[in-house]
Amino acid sequence: MKLGRLLLKLYVAGVLVFLYVPVAVLVVYSFSASRYTGVWGGFTTEWYRRLLADAEVWGALRNSLTVALASALVSSLLGLLLAYSAVRGGYRGSGFKVYFYTPIVIPEIAEAVSLMMFFYLAGVELGWLTVFIGHTAFNISYAYVTVRSQLQLLSPSIEDAARVMGASTARVFREIVVPLSMPGIVAALMITFISSFEDFVKTVFTTGPGFETLPLLIWTRAARARASPDLNALAFLMIIWSLAVAFIYIKIVGVGGEKEV
Repeated sequence: MKLGRLLLKLYVAGVLVFLYVPVAVLVVYSFSASRYTGVWGGFTTEWYRRLLADAEVWGALRNSLTVALASALVSSLLGLLLAYSAVRGGYRGSGFKVYFYTPIVIPEIAEAVSLMMFFYLAGVELGWLTVFIGHTAFNISYAYVTVRSQLQLLSPSIEDAARVMGASTARVFREIVVPLSMPGIVAALMITFISSFEDFVKTVFTTGPGFETLPLLIWTRAARARASPDLNALAFLMIIWSLAVAFIYIKIVGVGGEKEV
């Protein structure tokens, strides 16, 4: 028994090392004064100062934030409505669920190519709108799954009692369902926001000339042999942002997801 626990601990430690040592190396060399990645040249914060003065980085950040925010809001709203229809509307069969679980399990590259072909055949100019549609089409499934789990914790008797007291369906949804489902809604917002903010595959297939997000900017500079410690610094800032959102998400799910209403 003790040997099994020891092996399990060693396995977990090995997985953590595999996952986080490359991140730690990236962080360390983002503070290196050397212009060559992987070469330590003394401590400096020059690369972070350069990022703050880089107009291209700020433009890509603005694009990422606007697309991610819009996609998170729309996909979470649609996910809430779909989840409520599934839980309370009688669509409990597996046939209804499969349409919203499929985008999560199919290869992202296949979905990205299909989106590109759809926009091409429709004659739509690629840019902010097409990236937003591509992200939202994928994020609705995540929002649906997240909010559905929260709605399943709500007792239908609460809504029935409100209707008996004379509340309309719209009022029940607005004043009872939405507030009690808020932990799931906020979690869906965070998941879809960070998913859109960090997405690369669907973005590269649905964007057009002149519209670039942060993941595309990092890839473009690295592909043009411009890899330098400032890319390490930019990647580290994105990691910090993602970890902050993940921490808030865990706190919300930990508070709201463990209690049944």
